[in-house]
Amino acid sequence: MKRVITFIILFIMPLSLYANGPQKELVFSTHNYPPFSFVDEHDNAAGPFVDILTLACKRLNYKCEFISVPNRRSKLMLKNLQAQGNFPMGWNIDRNEWLYFSIPLMKMQYAFFQPEGAKKTIKSLNDLQKMQIAVFGPSNASFQLIKIQQQMIKDGLREFDIVLLTDANGTGVKMIENNRIDGYFANTLQARARLKQFNLHHVNLAFLQSESPYFIGFNKIQLSPEQIALFNKALLDLYQEHDQFKEILKPYNIDPILITPEILSHFNIITD
Repeated sequence: MKRVITFIILFIMPLSLYANGPQKELVFSTHNYPPFSFVDEHDNAAGPFVDILTLACKRLNYKCEFISVPNRRSKLMLKNLQAQGNFPMGWNIDRNEWLYFSIPLMKMQYAFFQPEGAKKTIKSLNDLQKMQIAVFGPSNASFQLIKIQQQMIKDGLREFDIVLLTDANGTGVKMIENNRIDGYFANTLQARARLKQFNLHHVNLAFLQSESPYFIGFNKIQLSPEQIALFNKALLDLYQEHDQFKEILKPYNIDPILITPEILSHFNIITD
């Protein structure tokens, strides 16, 4: 009986915090995904998201904790109410059903990578036909790649095979280097960070597919729209004060994103 009571208390704790007033303590989960998120020499979560969030939490007088664990676990922490926020987070329709999103914080790009000297160069989606394309997932990258595959089928093209990689440790770039797959679909900066980490020199960016923002995702069960609006207002103020976060993002070679009312509306971002 004691175990059951303990479980119930732990389960309803986030809801009781919401019921009693604005959340003043936030836990953010993340995973090792350089240059956007990584673990520093002191085993602490670090990177541009942590830098920006630290400023926002200080401004709001919130106590914020950052926990870096493997990707699958970091997403489960968010779903299981062990964390209120997760980053880096790409926007998609499925996630919009259960997550609130921060304002867009930085730019990211998806591209196809190939082995150097590949017989067939990927210059467009037509060139993907009958290829084997690897992608890390489940992730927003794998979600986008499946959409590309579905669109090709609708257009009457032959589909490519997706090789789903379940770890975020750079397996894709190693497979490309060793000519084990035809292509690798990935975040450009993250893939290049892995290439540098493993000192690999025979992988080329073949085709830039899309460009979109990175966000923080917040669990809708634990936080109210009013709390998200308050947090996003703090982020917008910092965005203006730090010139689109340029000086924060520059050391990581990440480009800022121009926030417009149209972008906020497109991604259903709550700011008031």
